[in-house]
Amino acid sequence: MGMFDTIYLQNPIACKTCGADILDFQTKEFDSCMNHYRIGSVLSGSRVLSGVIKDEAYCRACSDAKRDAWMDVYLVVWHTILAGVETEECKAEARLTTADRLDLVQWIEEAQKKEEQWQRRYFSLHNELRRWHEYVEDQKKPPEPETENNKFWKALRSIRRPSEEITTAADPIGKILELHAPKKNEESPGLF
Repeated sequence: MGMFDTIYLQNPIACKTCGADILDFQTKEFDSCMNHYRIGSVLSGSRVLSGVIKDEAYCRACSDAKRDAWMDVYLVVWHTILAGVETEECKAEARLTTADRLDLVQWIEEAQKKEEQWQRRYFSLHNELRRWHEYVEDQKKPPEPETENNKFWKALRSIRRPSEEITTAADPIGKILELHAPKKNEESPGLF
């Protein structure tokens, strides 16, 4: 089968055969490097600067029912940006002519918000794991004599100590990952 890219749809398209929602599909029209794309993504390896590309989407519901699971879709590419996915060629052509710079600004703003959200989550997770590592290393050390300098550093370490929820968990690393898991409305930054 080889490698492919995946296109995720914010607004699902309905299968023409069974009406089931298609939320994503795979394509080999671009780099085929397992990239993830959404509307507004810059397409790497696109042979089309601006235009409409005919492709096929796969319907899992039709496949499960032993029906033909493929349907035609049309990818709208505007200045190497995925501007839309349509089920009819005439709608794709219309979308291509209506894409404008305001769409571009909106896509960039959305991508920047998601990137910022993920950076905050990454640094929060990184800091929590670092605190856990320092806590574990401190537990291995023999007690230090009670000097003023040691009291200061001990107090500082106690401030940076992981929460009790983490330190008392049966699987502290699992608990940290659970606490930092994406919320339902968050998506991977790799999708842009």
